[in-house]
Amino acid sequence: MVSVAGPMPMHVTCTFDPHPSGTTARIRVQGGGGGFCRMAAPLLARQVRTSIGKDLRDLELRLTGTK
Repeated sequence: MVSVAGPMPMHVTCTFDPHPSGTTARIRVQGGGGGFCRMAAPLLARQVRTSIGKDLRDLELRLTGTK
């Protein structure tokens, strides 16, 4: 997936592999930007990790049917 909107452009690669206890998800986010984005990179990285974690929890709930 390529995102061109938002505070900085980024490329997101998702890989899902079988695992004995379910599925392993690997998410790689590569982003770039200049100026403010470069200075705010640690904060933005934390926000991206939090957002991806929430998305994966939501996906798990939808796939397993639990709430």
